[in-house]
Amino acid sequence: MRCISSRLISFAVAAGIAVTAGIASAAGAASHITVIDDAATGKALLGRFDYVGSWQHVHGKHDGRTNGTSTRSTHTGDVAILRFSGTRVRIYGVRGRSGGRAGIALDETSTGGRPVDFFALRTQTHALIYESPVLSNGVHTVSIVVWGTRDERGHYYYVNIDGAEVESPP
Repeated sequence: MRCISSRLISFAVAAGIAVTAGIASAAGAASHITVIDDAATGKALLGRFDYVGSWQHVHGKHDGRTNGTSTRSTHTGDVAILRFSGTRVRIYGVRGRSGGRAGIALDETSTGGRPVDFFALRTQTHALIYESPVLSNGVHTVSIVVWGTRDERGHYYYVNIDGAEVESPP
């Protein structure tokens, strides 16, 4: 059943349809999950990414990326901002030998943030990069800032975003 659900979600996201799915937590309370593709963009809009700087949209990569796309940057200081309404956010990306480092800040405007590394010895598509703690239900902002640094074994500095999931109460 999970496979059918994943295919329907992928189709809906590709068609530009907002996707919400119900899940049950261990405590039995249901939550809704909204999938946000990296290509869903719009400045200061809820449920859309706002890319500031020199981001590159990658398409035609059917290697596990949502809808075969991701959005990446190597430029220090570039920022991807996602405004969302809910209680938790998960950010997905592409990790690999060309991956760099970034900072993720939740409900802050600082460029520091919690460090995240997009480096991996083997390519990992749709990899969970960040999961927020449970938040009060409401509007929040997560910012991903390109640091322009990398693991010493890395080949480049890519911060490569595949999308997000937002959890909210029913």
